[in-house]
Amino acid sequence: MVGIVVVTRASLLIARRTSSWTIDAHLGGLSPECVAVDLRSPAQVYCGTARDGLFRSRDSGRNWEPAGPGIDHPKITAVDVGHAGQADGFGIVYAGTEPSAVFRSDNGGDSWVDLAGLRALPSANTWSFPPRPHTHHVRWIEADVSVADRVFVAIEAGALVRTFDGGRTWRDRVRGGRTTRTRR
Repeated sequence: MVGIVVVTRASLLIARRTSSWTIDAHLGGLSPECVAVDLRSPAQVYCGTARDGLFRSRDSGRNWEPAGPGIDHPKITAVDVGHAGQADGFGIVYAGTEPSAVFRSDNGGDSWVDLAGLRALPSANTWSFPPRPHTHHVRWIEADVSVADRVFVAIEAGALVRTFDGGRTWRDRVRGGRTTRTRR
């Protein structure tokens, strides 16, 4: 069981309590960026790094391995596990990258599918990260806790977009009110 997980630039820290607290450092030198625990299968933990891709642990963070193939970018900037939907006993995992892309795994991180419709949204050509305007990235992913396949994605900077079907289609940011656009 994972106790407390803290992401630092130097490593991923995991604190556990048995009779006393212990703190172990993991993924040292890989610049962890983000972390998520699969509440349906709490031994599954995912950690995105700044340059070495996505790692996963199948034993509550004691041992780590690179996640399976399919994520095309080494900079993982966001990760989340959807708990409303389930596949193969695991929650649905979403990983975001720089440049902005979202990938989905229905098998505990063994393989990944690019949800490419995100990059086809009309606002995509306006996304940029001010300190480095030549790029942009997924800053946050939030899978709805009660509705399967409803996922919100924040692009830094430029958009808050959403999907209601697990990434098959996307709705662009809403400018000035109630207008939405859907892209396949």
